[in-house]
Amino acid sequence: MKGLLDRTSKRGKRGFTLLEVLLAVTLSAFILTYLTSFLFSMAELWGYGANERLFQKHARGVSRFLEQSFTYASAKYQAGDQGSTPVYWMEWEGDGSQNLEYLTFELEKSPGAFVWPEEPMPHVVCSLDFDEDEGLFILWRSRLEKEFDEKPPRRTLVSPFVTEVRYHYINYEEEYPEWEITDQPKEEADRSNILPQRIELVFRFKDDRISRQLILPAPMGGTPIL
Repeated sequence: MKGLLDRTSKRGKRGFTLLEVLLAVTLSAFILTYLTSFLFSMAELWGYGANERLFQKHARGVSRFLEQSFTYASAKYQAGDQGSTPVYWMEWEGDGSQNLEYLTFELEKSPGAFVWPEEPMPHVVCSLDFDEDEGLFILWRSRLEKEFDEKPPRRTLVSPFVTEVRYHYINYEEEYPEWEITDQPKEEADRSNILPQRIELVFRFKDDRISRQLILPAPMGGTPIL
């Protein structure tokens, strides 16, 4: 009995064999590799398409901002002069654009996206300015500023992902009216721009392309409904 206890005691004191240590290390490495691979796969799954989703959200936000701006401009002008046009073509004074006309609208209050040198002012005239290399900008200045007709307007980037602006025209007086889509505004006989019924913004990010059509508010004739 004493000999059996001595042998058991010696076996307990001798520790793990080299083979047992190698098996334990191999098993631990396998578990660690599996967990690392799992975590990386979950990270890829969580982040996959994040840029695309942000791009879609950006295009939707820019389009909604402009649609709301057109609506606010429409309400302001229709509540004022009868038959006035809430969105129109305008030339900015002092910007050196050589009689370049911009699609323009006026907002009673300044949007939060505009950064003023001092405090925000009302009656802000806004124009869409598209640059093929830089994207879509808004030119803006308040009518209440003393330099409104003297200094160039401020310029705020709306989206660097806008790569095209298209103009949609339709003549409902025709028997079978069809949409005409142009890359440049159509002109009258005197070379002034014709106001389209819609504009189309084309956003591009890598291989993704999003097209958004914005309906321009039409002038309201007759007595406004209050």
